[in-house]
Amino acid sequence: MSTKESPQQNPILIVGAGVSGLTLAQACIKHDIPFRIFERDDSATHRDGGWGLTIHWALPDFKALLPDELVARLPETYVNRDAVEAGEKGSFTFFDLSTGEARWQVPAADRIRVSREKLRSLLLHGVNVEWSKTLVDAQLTNDNEKITATFSDSTTATGLLLVGADGTHSAARRILHPDCHEPTELPVRLLGATASYPKSALEPVLALDPFFLQGSDPKTDAYLWFSLLSCPSKASQSEDNYTCQILTSWPHRENWLGRADPTNAPNTRSMRLLLMKQLSESWAEPFKSLVQSLPRETDVRAVELADWEPRASSGFGGRMVLVGDAAHAMVMYRGEGANHSIVDVGRFVEVFGGMWGEGFDFEAARGEFEGEVVERTGVAVGASRRACLDAHEWARIGEGSPLIKRRVMRVDLKK
Repeated sequence: MSTKESPQQNPILIVGAGVSGLTLAQACIKHDIPFRIFERDDSATHRDGGWGLTIHWALPDFKALLPDELVARLPETYVNRDAVEAGEKGSFTFFDLSTGEARWQVPAADRIRVSREKLRSLLLHGVNVEWSKTLVDAQLTNDNEKITATFSDSTTATGLLLVGADGTHSAARRILHPDCHEPTELPVRLLGATASYPKSALEPVLALDPFFLQGSDPKTDAYLWFSLLSCPSKASQSEDNYTCQILTSWPHRENWLGRADPTNAPNTRSMRLLLMKQLSESWAEPFKSLVQSLPRETDVRAVELADWEPRASSGFGGRMVLVGDAAHAMVMYRGEGANHSIVDVGRFVEVFGGMWGEGFDFEAARGEFEGEVVERTGVAVGASRRACLDAHEWARIGEGSPLIKRRVMRVDLKK
């Protein structure tokens, strides 16, 4: 960087305005780090807000990264604020769906369950996202001291370093790892829906847990995930419905339920809803009614289950790194992807925070940063994969399964 140029003339380029990219943006604001952030969507409302996520072992890191005013507003994002304020943490119980028996509990921890949509809205506060920017290429400048990103609209942006935070199918990853960037699809298929119910309909479920629960059917190896997304507060005395997230998944294998070929997610919304109801028709209550009561107009979506193991990179003079799902895509069955993304951001600020200093070694910094990310998340990707597979083979579920083991930063399992 020229001695005549200020840090503001050489920002970090953040590609992706999801939770990881916006967390990094807020950390930059807190630490007076200049940045620009780009997102392929055309606005914050381009797609629906997604479902919920749990921040548990990374909660202290998350609060440390955010400006104080946003930390104070985190309760706005809770899926059940009244329960949190009452001191409830939830038991996150795993049920036998065929009998309704509670079989295992994920050990309690300090955690918050938040609406992804509300969290993203909070993290957008004060951030100037440059929308409709799809990354297509990145190149070092002629002096090798900066990196230029090129977008699909032919515009460019130049900065000191590029951070890819653009998700499971990351364009930044494709550029950084051209020969091994595709995620690996798992042999499981998943359908998900957002639904609204009156309080009376959800009371039997919320009596089991005020936030979320999960279970599998030993007869079919089908899996259920339930999470509250929003509810009216007690103070409001509102009669509004409760909004929740309902996911069902099943093993993609031959001869499942007597079907010769593996069962894929149906192509139409109505057929996807029908399959969810077929999977749940023999479940015990209240799980059966939870799915059977889904209205005809419910928008049931097929969700790809794929992961990507982190690895060290080379090239670009150390001026391009990945965070979040771009760096280590993992399936949702341990609920740890967002937590690792948060820690990625914290490590990035620690390692690269002094990059505007004279003689800063970008190659060495990248090696330090990626070394920790690969060590920490490589096992986590494998643990999440195993949790997913265990969820769809009842005989594999037990105290040693990562599906129900305690959520910790460095899981004590081998890949």
